[in-house]
Amino acid sequence: MDSSAAIFDLDGTLADTFPVIVSSWNAAVGAVVGISYSQADVMARFGPTEVAMIRRELDPADHDRAIKTFLQRYAADHARVVRVFDGIPELLESLRSRRIPMGVMTGKGRDTADITLAKLGWTNLFASVITGDEISRAKPDPQGVLMVARQLGVEAARCVYVGDAPYDIQAGRAAGMKTIWAGWHPVYEKEVSRLNPDFLARAPSDVLGILEINSVP
Repeated sequence: MDSSAAIFDLDGTLADTFPVIVSSWNAAVGAVVGISYSQADVMARFGPTEVAMIRRELDPADHDRAIKTFLQRYAADHARVVRVFDGIPELLESLRSRRIPMGVMTGKGRDTADITLAKLGWTNLFASVITGDEISRAKPDPQGVLMVARQLGVEAARCVYVGDAPYDIQAGRAAGMKTIWAGWHPVYEKEVSRLNPDFLARAPSDVLGILEINSVP
């Protein structure tokens, strides 16, 4: 396909950050309410930023301490539990070497997004990074991915959006972009299959094939 830019979701697409989100949530929220949350429990609360999730879950008197604990644990646990999906470094390097503009649109907050990008060595890799803190309407609204496209200087119709979750596919489609499902993280497979994304990538290397790019520069 003819594409000028690639935009990625972050959590569950470029890296498996779900474990660090869950461990941080349990340290910050679970400790307050006396509950040990499962990954499914925490995923059910996804949509707003992590800080907004905490504010929604707890009484105001607990907000500041819980947010501080969450961010501390997120940074402390990151190296131990977060992994980059196999094939992602090669995919990103192939795109970078060809000077294909790359961006990230994530519902994460700016603090946690910056921690993840820094820990993974990607701080300067993406020409645009939009988080849930820079938008007023969360995915599946296309606001965020359209902001990335504008910052990249590429028309939305010439961008692809790669994501693992249903709201990634919905947001990309609403923006007029081609959508690629990151099927290497099939947590949402049943939900995504009903949305008929434009392309299915079972491995990051499949994205290169979809974009008609050889893996070797």
